[in-house]
Amino acid sequence: MIRYEVGQVVEQFKNHQEGSCFDIDDSGAGLKVYFNNPRKDEIEQFAAGKKFEIRFVELYGVIMLTIKIGNLPWMDAPYTPHLSKNLTRLEVLDEGQGLALTLMLINAVTGEIKHLRLIGLPERFSRKLFAAIKEQKEKSFDKAEYAMAIRRIYSSYSSGQLAKMGNAYR
Repeated sequence: MIRYEVGQVVEQFKNHQEGSCFDIDDSGAGLKVYFNNPRKDEIEQFAAGKKFEIRFVELYGVIMLTIKIGNLPWMDAPYTPHLSKNLTRLEVLDEGQGLALTLMLINAVTGEIKHLRLIGLPERFSRKLFAAIKEQKEKSFDKAEYAMAIRRIYSSYSSGQLAKMGNAYR
């Protein structure tokens, strides 16, 4: 298990493209948000108590998550369970439980972790997301087709439009 903390510089995070990366493994979900040299006011939007909203929609075989953090614009992150390296089980959640999400803000230039926040996602959202993931895992997967589908989505929709299409949200 890898342990991350604020202020830590992670080599693999250095010189990363700006954007959001979502993944799920057997211990929970993670959302890495990469900003080039984030400003103080941007970092503050990730603090506990600031608005956090997450939605998802399936388009062309891709789960598109959209995220609203504080007063920042909507962000998006494509996801398929076929690329998750440590997702071996999709357990049904106990009644009243949701997925744990680790939200991480990273300076994409230096690789420094600027903020960490643990968020409990609602049961309803988690169940709908797990159902979509389980359905996708049962289908065949082609990485080239997945990349084409993502390009098609990005050429057709903004993050805000994807968020409006979201069918499960917090």
